[in-house]
Amino acid sequence: MANPQLENGHTRIANELLWVIIKYITNPSWLRTVLLIIRITYGYQRKETTSNYKSFVTSLNLTEEYIKTILFELADQNIIFYKPRDSFKFNVALNKDYESWKIYKK
Repeated sequence: MANPQLENGHTRIANELLWVIIKYITNPSWLRTVLLIIRITYGYQRKETTSNYKSFVTSLNLTEEYIKTILFELADQNIIFYKPRDSFKFNVALNKDYESWKIYKK
């Protein structure tokens, strides 16, 4: 039986930001990717992190090419900050200024 406990780790995120994510990110692959980015950044009390495509492939069960496409699309919409470092690694962060997201509508 599953028995998750806060003592074993948790991810803090502002309710305001979570509501905007729920409301405006309707593409399931985008949503899963944003949640993973939140997990690997905010889950470790970081604003930005360096990651690699293989970990995203494993976590999201998607192809590397599709993950690169999703990351590019999210960055193009100003939802995330994404900067490839080389053919394996990249820096990534959530843009918490959701009013600058291109999909955000007041």
